[in-house]
Amino acid sequence: MLDRPACLVFLMILFSSACSIAEEKNNIHQQNTQNLNLPLDIKQLLKKEMLAVEKGMQKLISTIAAGDWQQTAVIGKQIQASYLMKQNLTDEQLKHLHHILPEQFIKLDHSFHHYAGMLAHAAEVKNADVVSFYFYKMNDSCIQCHSSYAQSKFTGFSASTDNH
Repeated sequence: MLDRPACLVFLMILFSSACSIAEEKNNIHQQNTQNLNLPLDIKQLLKKEMLAVEKGMQKLISTIAAGDWQQTAVIGKQIQASYLMKQNLTDEQLKHLHHILPEQFIKLDHSFHHYAGMLAHAAEVKNADVVSFYFYKMNDSCIQCHSSYAQSKFTGFSASTDNH
């Protein structure tokens, strides 16, 4: 057990680290804030994928809270593999999409799907703490993406009200 001075030092270091991370996220956010101008056919596929992800994220809240690790793993794997857009795009549309999407958007998308896979693995070994961590990372990826690329849809992330 830590004595009181050591505990205070630890808390100060933790707070300082959190502030540095928040500042770094804010800098990345300010550099990348833009709306994606996608063709209508691709927008429709993206919307379909986002609705499927949203449903999965909502289900995860219930399965995690209930300790239903089997179902949590299943949902995590479904989200990890939920590349509806990629599965439904023509080669020409896929090339066009990779040309117009910002690199940071693609990185956020890859991270999100990676975190879903990690959540699924943690659920398979019934590690509630790690499952919760990866659910947080998935949600944080959503927030970063929406605040950077979809402010017109998610107005709570507009520059005038952004608290990042």
